[in-house]
Amino acid sequence: MKYRLQAAGFVLAALMSCSATPEQEINSISIASWNVQALFDGNDEGKEYGEYSAEQGWTEEKYRSRFNALADAVKNMCAGSGETFSSGESSGSARPDILALIEIENEAIIGELAASLNYGWTFFAAAPGSALGIGLLSRFPVVDARTHSANFGKAAPRPIAELWIDAGGETLVLMVCHWKSKLGGEKETEVVRRSEAALVARRLGEIGTAHPGIPVAVLGDLNENHDEFFRMGYPCALMPDSGGVETLAGKSGRPGFQDFLVLSASIPPKAENFGLPDAVLYSPWLIGENEGSYYYKNRWETIDHVLLNGAAFDGEGWNFASFRAVREPPFTGTSGAPAVYVPRTGNGLSDHLPLVMRLEKL
Repeated sequence: MKYRLQAAGFVLAALMSCSATPEQEINSISIASWNVQALFDGNDEGKEYGEYSAEQGWTEEKYRSRFNALADAVKNMCAGSGETFSSGESSGSARPDILALIEIENEAIIGELAASLNYGWTFFAAAPGSALGIGLLSRFPVVDARTHSANFGKAAPRPIAELWIDAGGETLVLMVCHWKSKLGGEKETEVVRRSEAALVARRLGEIGTAHPGIPVAVLGDLNENHDEFFRMGYPCALMPDSGGVETLAGKSGRPGFQDFLVLSASIPPKAENFGLPDAVLYSPWLIGENEGSYYYKNRWETIDHVLLNGAAFDGEGWNFASFRAVREPPFTGTSGAPAVYVPRTGNGLSDHLPLVMRLEKL
C-alpha cells in the first residue's frame, strides 16, 4: 500500500509493504545514517548540480553505475562490526535494519533502492524546488511520518523528518536532519542551524512529555562538529556541557525557548551545567573512539551525528549498545579518508562515511 502526505509544504512519501514485517523475535537492530553525496538520477530536470547535468556529461549509464555501487556498499555496511540484517536472511547480508539517507534527488531513487535491497518501508521528503532531499529505508513499519520546517527567513527550509517506527513491538522515534551548510560563512549561517536546533529541541520536549520512555535518535548531517563551540568560540547549535558555557548560549527573551542541543558523554545523558532535561543528548563522538566521518582541509570532522535521548539508556525496550563510523573500503580510499565520488570519472562512493548504531532490547 502506498500513501502520500503533504506536510509543511514538503513532498513527503512513504511506501509500505506488509510482506516485509519481521515475524521472529529480535533482540538487536542496526540503524545507519549516510550522506551519499548528491545522488542524482539520469534525468536532467534543470535542478541538478552542474557536474550532474547532461551538458557536463552526466548520463543514465553513469547514474546506474553509481546506484549499483552504492547499493552494493549498503549490503555490507554492517559487516565490519559483525552486525547483520535482522530478518535472518540466508545470504549473510550485513545491511542495516534502518538506513537514513541524506542528499537523495527524489523518491523514485528511494523506491528503487528499497526494491534492490529488500526494504519494505521507505520515506522521502524534500523542500519544493530543492535539488536534493532526505530518505529512509526500513525493514520495520513506519507507523507515523511527518516533516517540520525551521522556516528561517527567505531561505528554502530543509525538512526535518520525524519518523515513528514499530521495531519488533517497541516504538522508537527517528529525527532525520540535513542542517544548513556553512556555505556563505560559518558564523553567518550559524543562526540558521540554531533555528533548526530549536525545532528539534522543541520536539524532544514535546515527545518526552507526551510519551516518556520512548527512545529518540537525531540522525543525519548537522553540518556542525560535536566540538564546534571549542573550534569557533561562539555559541553554536550543538553546545558542550562545560562550565561557563551556559552563560554564552544566549537568551531569546522567550520563556522555555532553546535554540541549541546540549551534547553529553554521560550515560544516560545529563547536563551538569544546563538545566535542560529534554534537549540533552548523548553523543558517541565524545567517547573518542572514532575520528570522524568527513575529511576537510586535512582534518577529520564530526558533522554527521547519531544523538540519543535518555530513554535509550533506561534499561527498557531498545537501548544503545554500540556506534562506529564505517571506516573501511569501499567507503574509504587508500588514504583512509572517505572515497569521494567524482562524477567525471565515476570513481569513488561518497565524501561522507556512514555511521552505524546498534540497539539492543533489554
